Amino acid sequence: MNIKRSLIETLPPSVKRLLSVPYDFYQTQRADRQFRMKKLPDNQPVENAPQHIVCVVVDALRADHIDDKTTPFLSHLNGTDAITPGTWTFPAMSSFISGVYPHEHGASIERAGTSESDQFTLPPRMDDGRTTLTELLAGAGYETYGGFGHDTPFVAIAGRFHTHTLFHKVNSKAEDVFDAYLNWVDGRNQTFALLHLADPHIPVEPPEQYWKKHSVDRSIENIKNWNFKTEPDCDETCQQYRANRRRLYRAAVDHVDDATERFVNKLESTVEDPLIIVTSDHGEAMWEHVETDVELFNGTGCVDHGGTPYEQVARVPLLTNADWLLEGDISLIDIAPTLLDAVGIDGIEMSGYSLYDKIPESRKPIVEGCRNGSEKKAIYNGQSKLVVSKEQDVTLGYRLPKEQRVELPADVYDTLVDSLPSWPKGETAHTEVSDVVEDRLGQLGYK
Repeated sequence: MNIKRSLIETLPPSVKRLLSVPYDFYQTQRADRQFRMKKLPDNQPVENAPQHIVCVVVDALRADHIDDKTTPFLSHLNGTDAITPGTWTFPAMSSFISGVYPHEHGASIERAGTSESDQFTLPPRMDDGRTTLTELLAGAGYETYGGFGHDTPFVAIAGRFHTHTLFHKVNSKAEDVFDAYLNWVDGRNQTFALLHLADPHIPVEPPEQYWKKHSVDRSIENIKNWNFKTEPDCDETCQQYRANRRRLYRAAVDHVDDATERFVNKLESTVEDPLIIVTSDHGEAMWEHVETDVELFNGTGCVDHGGTPYEQVARVPLLTNADWLLEGDISLIDIAPTLLDAVGIDGIEMSGYSLYDKIPESRKPIVEGCRNGSEKKAIYNGQSKLVVSKEQDVTLGYRLPKEQRVELPADVYDTLVDSLPSWPKGETAHTEVSDVVEDRLGQLGYK
């Protein structure tokens, strides 16, 4: 295998991309075989359990971009905001299917670096022996399916589904992921699917009509990615770039809404009464905290995700056609126990709560697992929020929902600090991938 990897590394990027299709087929077939070898728990669903469950996870979708104008379809679902357990895809999706925080499942970077130039590495994957939502549902008779619009979620949770589909494009369109699943589910009796869409993630490129609809100037250099990341004094060129970049993001979200509406209509004509969840793995920062972040965190959280857990990154939409009790401080780790509750099977011990019940008032959601710079954790208690960086000796208090910097009351501060989980101790194991995947991750901004 090392010889093969060395040979691949000598190839030019154009050739590596030609290898994407056969290599993705190899990866997905290997992941399918890995799942077939698992010893599944023996579970029995209740009589009224949903026959088909579909979780649509839209990468980098902010909660504050769900509105009647941009997302009229998604807005009509039963919805609220949720707090992601991780600031980027790898730890967040591992938490999504396990129902526990990154410091509990271990799929998180243990780096103590502070520089944006730190070499990027993927965290270790969750232990293969950890039982997650998908194994529990498979043990109850559900056929499980994972559809992935790009590599990061696939690398994180591959081997957790009967069937995996990975698209070789850097950023496939929502329709690609949806159509592949619809072809798979037709004729099946009892299924669970996780469909991870890449559209709002860089490089952002919605269909042409959405560029025009949102008046995005395509001629602006590097508009699909990030420029002017850390400039506190933004000149006219910078302002023009940022305005168009925000419009491009909204255009991608608009496209996802339209594509999801078409998908749900097709799904409901294919299977009966599917349980549908639409959410995100994390949000996306777009220059809301430039001065603070440059001063305190070396500018690693001004844009994109994976950095400082500001609300724009930490808060995601949670939308469903189910009659869930969407109140209190909800976390994405609540989805796994909620779905197990819907199916009526006993799972394993999870840190999340079922959304069929009221979340305890004592609940203090956590965000952690940064990939940019040093670890920065956020912890919540009602309208109070604390952001802490041990490496940089920074503690920031915020009042929600506007995320205003405040000095928290001493008792609230002490409670939040005492409730924080452990901190990284330094470099640990990491996940190695082929040079083909490294090339694609680089195009997605993971460098």
